[in-house]
Amino acid sequence: MEKPTTVELVLTAVLSAINGAIFVVWSNFVWDYVKLLTGLLFLPIIYGAWYIGATVPAYIIRKPGIALLGEFLAAVAEFAYGSHYLTAPLYGFMQGLMSELVFAATRYKRWDWATMAAAGAAPSLWAAAADTLLYNIVAPLTPEQRIVFWSLYFVSGALIAGVLVKAVIDAVAKTGVLDSFAVGREARLARR
Repeated sequence: MEKPTTVELVLTAVLSAINGAIFVVWSNFVWDYVKLLTGLLFLPIIYGAWYIGATVPAYIIRKPGIALLGEFLAAVAEFAYGSHYLTAPLYGFMQGLMSELVFAATRYKRWDWATMAAAGAAPSLWAAAADTLLYNIVAPLTPEQRIVFWSLYFVSGALIAGVLVKAVIDAVAKTGVLDSFAVGREARLARR
């Protein structure tokens, strides 16, 4: 497998800085606002936004290590920008690792809807367990509600960090702006 180029690493870092800003807004504002609107049970429906740090750069660049690096750097940026979650870098590392394992399982050759949905959902294996063990977030929920609660992590990840990321990046790639990267080269071939 080819190693990421300097340009690809710089793009990953830039995207991570942007995603980190999204994450800090999500952590410090959106989470509490949505909790007021939906209650605790349906709160994880927004969780997939925290996984885009892995799937956005990985889908564009399509090389080993990018999902892990992108999610980790985004979480470090979130922490540096002022997130009140001291565990953000740990979450970023583990969530990025979960997405990375999905891409590695395909040998970085499959970038279809199913792979992206799986890579978007995979960080939930860590996040749902960590939120439960570290923060006891499910304490007020009944056992049946906990199943719904945990399931929503996966649904949100698949839809936001998987399907939505693929749809948006595919649309951007069609414009030609990403032609220097793997996703752009694929889009260019499809345009012919």
